[in-house]
Amino acid sequence: MLIFITSTALLAQQRGSSSVGPDHPLWKLDLRSVGLAKQPNLYESPLALGFVGSDKLVIAWFVSHPGPVPGSVESATLKAVYVNANTGKLQSQSEWIATSRPLAVHITPAGHLLARTGQTLRVFSPELKLLHEQEFLTSAVFSLIVSPDRARAMVCPASRDPSAAQMLNTDTLQLLDTVPTIVRCGDYFVGNESILALRRKDSEVFVRTSGEPWHALSLLSHTSGTERTRDVRFLNDSVIAVNSGYCSHSFSIQTIEGKILSMMKLPEGRCWGRIITTSPRGQYFGVSEQRFRGIKNETLDMYPFLSPEQFVVYRLPDVEKVFRVRVEGISPWFPKQLVQEYALSPDGARVGVMSNGVIRAYAVQ
Repeated sequence: MLIFITSTALLAQQRGSSSVGPDHPLWKLDLRSVGLAKQPNLYESPLALGFVGSDKLVIAWFVSHPGPVPGSVESATLKAVYVNANTGKLQSQSEWIATSRPLAVHITPAGHLLARTGQTLRVFSPELKLLHEQEFLTSAVFSLIVSPDRARAMVCPASRDPSAAQMLNTDTLQLLDTVPTIVRCGDYFVGNESILALRRKDSEVFVRTSGEPWHALSLLSHTSGTERTRDVRFLNDSVIAVNSGYCSHSFSIQTIEGKILSMMKLPEGRCWGRIITTSPRGQYFGVSEQRFRGIKNETLDMYPFLSPEQFVVYRLPDVEKVFRVRVEGISPWFPKQLVQEYALSPDGARVGVMSNGVIRAYAVQ
């Protein structure tokens, strides 16, 4: 089902001031009126924000519709908006109805949308016309892991046999590789060419390239002498980020051979966000800095909570800070749900920030 939304109902766009840079966006786009980020449960209403080239910004999201029983959900609407990244001018907008769950959406290198509904993957054009479709007959709900360049997606398990996963091209759903599984499906991290597997019990990390067997990364060190490795992410195919998980004060940037390029640390009371945003070419990455806000009062059942403070972009391989922008946080006096997403253009010249349905684009000076 294809529905076009009138632009007058969709856009509440404001130009940035003549001062452009950190905290002064090139443009701002308000999509709250069409449901962007109104539903904070990202499992029920996932979203994706990403650049296609350096001149196009794409935002795609699901809006869930309530079911007959209070608290339940039935169908969902996939919405897609394509915007000129330099001006904020609308290029296209469309909708498609999904009737099965779970849901996921990713933006492909060609600017298509890879949508997961239930046990089926579909590739849509920007106008949400169906291009490719594949159903997976698995004994359990499969996990879907997409590479930083968004060109590859791992389906695990890909069949009723739990010992094998599949690597697919995200634009065509063509089979690229069959991957033998060695850890549970949620503990794989897909790179542009390689795959990492984290065995959480002993924090051991394994790597595999297409057609090769798994082997351990024996030189991989933890973020400190006492913390275990809880999270590993590809920044590009030769550099990874390693941290200890929730509210990590430090994480290391290192090569896949184990050479540490940088140990990034924050003062007490501040944490790195768990989500790392990478540019499609792998030359830049960004991460949010968070801090605890609020007070602790067990009698009143009040406790400090993490709130984002700024989003910082770094250049590889020298791990040089090239951009930072203050982002919307959560007030300790008027707490509310906060839905945020970030995007970096392939050349690192543009940064996109979505906070509670409002998108801002920034120029990296």
